Amino acid sequence: MDKTARRTFFDREISIGMLMFVFYFLAAFLVANIGIHIIKSSNAVYAQESATASEILSIPAISLEAPVATIQYTGSNLNVPEQIAGSYSVHHNKTLIFGHSSTIFTNLKYLNLGDALIYHEKLYQITKIEEKPKVQISMKEILQEEKTDTIIVMTCSGEAIPDTNGDHTHRLIITAELSTTEISR
Repeated sequence: MDKTARRTFFDREISIGMLMFVFYFLAAFLVANIGIHIIKSSNAVYAQESATASEILSIPAISLEAPVATIQYTGSNLNVPEQIAGSYSVHHNKTLIFGHSSTIFTNLKYLNLGDALIYHEKLYQITKIEEKPKVQISMKEILQEEKTDTIIVMTCSGEAIPDTNGDHTHRLIITAELSTTEISR
């Protein structure tokens, strides 16, 4: 091979290498920007939903400080916020607080009986933790009036149900009753 043939072969290898570098650089740039866009979208949803929140749910045992927005029935559904918790009450002394297990309530499964919740500047103590199949849950029963001030915190658990946009087979239901202990600050 003469020098001209070597140079052409060498130049061709450099050209292929440069094209591969440019391709990988552009691919990395696009992936990074799409990833940033997804993060910004998630943060935007959180900011928008948080702006509607009127309360904070605090659960010290799992280091949770969750904004809570009041939710109304639309049709026959309670629409759960994507990134924050939602609350619904029929009676003055019972509130249902719900949220997604994939976002705001990821760590609810680590709670124990006796753990504290703070809501509406009142201290509650967990008295019951249960996991029930979704099909066995009666919202009428969950929302019925209680003798003591009660909070029900509910989120998805169990196995994901295919083709349901993130729904699960079970619900984790945590019941907390108003404590006689003062909140220490």
